[in-house]
Parts: sequence; structure tokens; C-alpha cells
Amino acid sequence: MKLSNDAKIGIVVFLAAAVLIIGIVYLKGLNFQSKEYHLTIYYDNVNGLTDGSPITIAGLTIGKVDDLRLSGSVIAVDVSIQKDVRISKDSKAFIKSSSIMGGKQIAITPGVLTETLQPGDTLTGAYEADLTELTSTLSPISTNVLGILERVNTTFDEPTRRNIQVTLLEFSRAARELQEVVKKQGGNLDYALGNFSIFSQRLTQFAAQLDTLAVTQRGNIDDGVNSIRNTAKTMEEAAKRFGEASKSIESVFKKVDNSEGTLGKLIQKDSLYNHLDSLAVNLNALVKDIKQNPGRYVSISIF
Repeated sequence: MKLSNDAKIGIVVFLAAAVLIIGIVYLKGLNFQSKEYHLTIYYDNVNGLTDGSPITIAGLTIGKVDDLRLSGSVIAVDVSIQKDVRISKDSKAFIKSSSIMGGKQIAITPGVLTETLQPGDTLTGAYEADLTELTSTLSPISTNVLGILERVNTTFDEPTRRNIQVTLLEFSRAARELQEVVKKQGGNLDYALGNFSIFSQRLTQFAAQLDTLAVTQRGNIDDGVNSIRNTAKTMEEAAKRFGEASKSIESVFKKVDNSEGTLGKLIQKDSLYNHLDSLAVNLNALVKDIKQNPGRYVSISIF
């Protein structure tokens, strides 16, 4: 059967379209035979990342980027992951350069959790600047440093520059010595810091216990304070009365010293003492005489 020119043209167009579709599918990395699950990764910056960018773990491609869209103030990246690859929930997704030409990829750093991401889950990613961006960032810094060094060379003379160099060397040596001290005494420092941390925790617990005690025993504490106040007041009154009694006793002793009153005269004047002594002697003699001669003093009449 002989084909017409229109049929030949149609077959050629169909074949060209099929080749084009197959090429696009190949370049995009589409695989209709394998099943995948989808995740969403959020980034603050996706500079250079595009649809179809690979997703790798330790350099092995496990998926690709499906779509990038703005979600509020961040970028949501929809990705497809091979169904037999499970990613732990604490994994990190970094955007890195895939080649020196500047292509981007998402490199997954696996976590340690056993729980894995399920289809539809989300993950927070981070952007990692490549060498080209770091070079462009450091270029103005190096220019400024060179300018500063040039100003230093033109501003300071040779002895001053030498002194600056010696100072920098001394500072560097001091830094190394400090590093050695920290390295040698690191264990002691860690032990001291650990003890201080434990002490702080115990002090916090003790303060909390004091607060609890103050709340629960507030009534007893108030009663105790009131009792102490009453006792202090009673002692103050007793001290006042004792002072008044002391003044009275002092007044009595003054009167005795001044020979006032019977006791004062008895103590200060010898005549009264002598009279009393003589009276005692006479009474003693009278008692003896009554015992010896009772008839003188007692008369008995018998009827």
C-alpha cells in the first residue's frame, strides 16, 4: 500500500513529537514505572534551585524538585522522593552547588531518629552558600583589608610597624598559651562548672522549699512573731519595774547611810547599840535572879 504525502508528513510529525516527549521526560528525570511520595521543604532562600534539580543523600540521587512557590515569607519546595527511601524526621535539607558551573541540588543529611517522614510531611531546609558566592562576598572584604594595610604602611613609620608586629605576635602567643591552659584544665573547668550547675539547681530547689514553707507556715510564723513581741513587751515592763524597785532600794540605803529612821540610827550610832546591849545584860541578870529567888517576885497565899 502506497502512503500519501500527507500520511508521511503525519507520521514524521508524530515520531518527532514522541521523540520530543521522551527527551523531555528523560531530561526531567521522570519515571512512570516507579512510584514516589511527595514532601514539602521550606527555605528562606533558594538561589539557583529550579524545577528538576536533584535531591541526593551522600551523593546518591533519590528524588527531584517538582515545584517552587511562595508561601508567605518563605519558599515552599515540593519534591518527589523514591518510595523505597525513608528519611528520618530530624534530617537536614541543604541547598548546595551540584557542580562548579553553579547548578544547585538539595543534599539531605540523615538524622538519628527512627521515626521517618510520611507522604505529605514538611521539612525545614537551609541554604548553603557556594564557593562563588563566598568569593564574591570576600572580594570587597579583601579590598578593604588591602586598603587598610596600605594606609597603615603610609601612616606608620618602620619602628611603629615593627612594634605593631611584635604586639600581634605576643597576642598570638598568649592566645596559644591560653588554649593550652584550657586544654589541660578543661576537665577541671568542666567539673567546676558541673558542680556550680548542681549547686545552682539545689539553691533553686531550696528557695522553692522556703517559699512553700513560708506559705504553709505563715500562720504559725505570725503567731510566733506575735508571741516574741508580747514577751519582749513583758520583759520591757518588768525591766521598768525592776528599775523603779532599784531606785526605792537605793533611796532606803541612802537613808540608812544618812542615819535616817530606826535602822539608820541603829547602824550608824553606837549609843543605841550600847543601850540595847546594856538592856540585854540587865534582862539576863533579872532572869537569873527570878530563877534563884522566885519568892521575891511571886507571893503565894494559902487560905
